[in-house]
Amino acid sequence: MIGAIILKTMMDATGSKPINSRNVEELLSHWSDDAVLVYPGNLPFSGEIRGKEMLTVFFEIYMEQFPKLEFTTKNTFISNMYSLGLSNKLATEIDVTYTNQFGHTFHNSVMSSLEIKGGKLVYDKDFYYDIDQLNQAWEGADLSRLEKYLT
Repeated sequence: MIGAIILKTMMDATGSKPINSRNVEELLSHWSDDAVLVYPGNLPFSGEIRGKEMLTVFFEIYMEQFPKLEFTTKNTFISNMYSLGLSNKLATEIDVTYTNQFGHTFHNSVMSSLEIKGGKLVYDKDFYYDIDQLNQAWEGADLSRLEKYLT
């Protein structure tokens, strides 16, 4: 149970806080070098975003596309609450308010399925409630820096 409390505290400090403060370096300091983010939608980069290099570029573009973000973690569910180490599987329920670079504000809900090994996030699969709205929010984004990863 102590491990679960530590993991929940870690997720609160490493999830919404660095996103809301727009700190990509702090956010990714908690991800493993070979981490995978499975991002939804019908976007050129939808699917698996692999490795810290591609994740860095993705999150930099994310911050440019959404100059105003507010992530609010509503619930965190821990698979093995009796685990003593910093390895576990979690799910988080998040409310998101984001304003894109064109001034359009969107509200959405996200469920994230997460896997942590040795205190580092190794896998994050996001499920957005309104996928059409997510696609609309990304319209007009400059994705040119991601092109080399999308082959």
